[in-house]
Amino acid sequence: MKRTQGTHAASSPDTKKTGGAPERLGRYVIERRIGRGAMGSVYLARDPRINRAVAVKAIPIEKEFEDEELKEARLRFYREAESAGRLAHPNIVTVFDAGEDKGLAYIAMEYVPGIPLRNFTDPKKLLAPRRALELAAATAEGLDYAHNQGVIHRDIKPANLLYNPKDGTVKISDFGVARMTDNNKTKTGIVLGTPMYMSPEQLGAEDLTGLSDLFSLGVTLYELLVGEVPFKATNIAVLMTKITTENPAPVSSRRAGIAPSVDAVLMKALAKRPQDRFSCGAEMAIALRNCARVT
Repeated sequence: MKRTQGTHAASSPDTKKTGGAPERLGRYVIERRIGRGAMGSVYLARDPRINRAVAVKAIPIEKEFEDEELKEARLRFYREAESAGRLAHPNIVTVFDAGEDKGLAYIAMEYVPGIPLRNFTDPKKLLAPRRALELAAATAEGLDYAHNQGVIHRDIKPANLLYNPKDGTVKISDFGVARMTDNNKTKTGIVLGTPMYMSPEQLGAEDLTGLSDLFSLGVTLYELLVGEVPFKATNIAVLMTKITTENPAPVSSRRAGIAPSVDAVLMKALAKRPQDRFSCGAEMAIALRNCARVT
């Protein structure tokens, strides 16, 4: 993965054609915005050197961090992006490049014409249980590969899983983005990571292993199956209590056509203690595929 350094101007006058977005970031020509999240926007862009379509995630790093925090965030950004850039797996969006330009830190990655799985978390738009299980298994395999390379995602959720209905594939996006600060908080108060998908140890700001990602995948699968996350609350304190102490209702009791074996897999994935979960993504994937065969 390459690392590109651009200018650090706070703004650019060349934004009219792209609706407020910069016309370029580094060498990448911005075509249109295709997504927006708490930490920035995602653009469809073109790499003019090889005429390749790419997705560019832009993070307003100079806005969200300052002084020593900015320096630390910048170092962490490049370190994490470089780690993500070493990953090569069919279920992971490939990272090509990272850089800074116009006050934005950006990651250029493979453009995947997929649909975020968050689009299938509406109770009226749920995927068939078997398909949800197969997609979760493929995600677990991608996570297993990443974990074996020493890379933890830290923000597994439906919005970061891109599904292509035409070929049935799923790809994990946003590797290299979630871990930008140790305290998980930016200057403007944005919490990095999504609390309702976090493991107990991540909420407790403990050192993480890949087993934290497997917990988040369990939360994601639960939501894909019933249209609701297993732990809900009106404030973060109550949510943390539920995640760390309560067990969710079995999905087989909430949706017809789901075998009790799925409940067992989710119970293991959502275990409060990391050592009580699946030992690795590969083990979780096997269990999920076994469930899919009988669903």
